[in-house]
This record gives sequence, C-alpha cells and structure tokens, in this order.
Amino acid sequence: MPAGGLTKTWTPDEVRCLGVRTDLVTACEIAYGARRTKAYELFRRGELDFPAVRVGSRVVVPVAALCRFLGIDLEKADASAAHVTSA
Repeated sequence: MPAGGLTKTWTPDEVRCLGVRTDLVTACEIAYGARRTKAYELFRRGELDFPAVRVGSRVVVPVAALCRFLGIDLEKADASAAHVTSA
C-alpha cells in the first residue's frame, strides 16, 4: 500500500491483468478506494455496483463486471486498427 495509508490508483491495464476474478477487497479498492471493512459492509448491505459472490469463506468479483462498471474495455484496443482507411 502506498505511504500515508492511501489506496493505489489502478490503471485500466492493471485491472485487466487481474484475470477472470478478483477478491472483494481489491475490487472495492479499485472502484471506490474502500478498504476491507467498508468493502464487506457494502457487500453485506447489497450496495455494490457490480456482482460479488460468496465462495466458501471468500467473496469474489468477476473482473469483466468490474470493468463494465468502471467503463474499461475488457480487451485492450489495438492502436493499429484505429488507423485503417478505406481505399
């Protein structure tokens, strides 16, 4: 964690690199800047803006749903495709 107890600022690439799913605390840190206690409070109250599922003792969040909430394309845009011109 960065100095001073501040949460890290996540880039879209870092969020995509999380894989298929992430834990609740990481998802809430990315989405809200929230820590563990607040993350579980939001989950218990049903106040998350993305789905989260309890799996055993853990709560997991699909990264695709987190990306949708954040407005991040799951697939990184190919810069070369943006420069296509018609003949």
